[in-house]
Amino acid sequence: MAVTAGVLALAGGTLTAASPASAASASGSSIINVTNDGFTILLPDSRGGRFAAAENVTAFHGFSGFKSIVIQSQGFDLEGTIRGTITTHDYKALYNVYNLPYSAGFSIWGARFKADASRSVLKKTFEESNTISVAIDIKFKVSAANLRGVSTLRIGFETLRLQVDGTTKDFTVVNGDSGGAKDQNNNDIPVDFEEF
Repeated sequence: MAVTAGVLALAGGTLTAASPASAASASGSSIINVTNDGFTILLPDSRGGRFAAAENVTAFHGFSGFKSIVIQSQGFDLEGTIRGTITTHDYKALYNVYNLPYSAGFSIWGARFKADASRSVLKKTFEESNTISVAIDIKFKVSAANLRGVSTLRIGFETLRLQVDGTTKDFTVVNGDSGGAKDQNNNDIPVDFEEF
């Protein structure tokens, strides 16, 4: 079920990561094994008793790693592709609540969430949300200058986690502004994504 990364050194100062063909399932598409870091709350629910418990929506954000790459040599740019499918709740439904373009970063959604006093539309959207399979075909590049001292690099995207009435759902935000990379110490590493 896991997609592993193969790393090859190429001429011209570029290091390329690619998924091996053996990672594909019989149907020809692979399932991306997503790992999640700890989630951080977006806004503590400090509204007290002014709203009924049914109106409470708590939001968190965390980084979902799609691909982990071991860096075996320094001085090379890293380029790669992430292909496969993930199962997640559709972040676009959450973005529609606040009339945001799907290309907006997760932090813009977070700011709108914090300003939403009632959250009743968000709660209804949450309740109606089901998981979907999302096809991923993303190219990324990390410059050699940003890989100094990096031994392991995780490429992934922010995930919004919502909790309503004891139910939790994760919405992975698969767009360029919500993508990123982290090193072995969980530090952010700049990464460029090709338009998708």
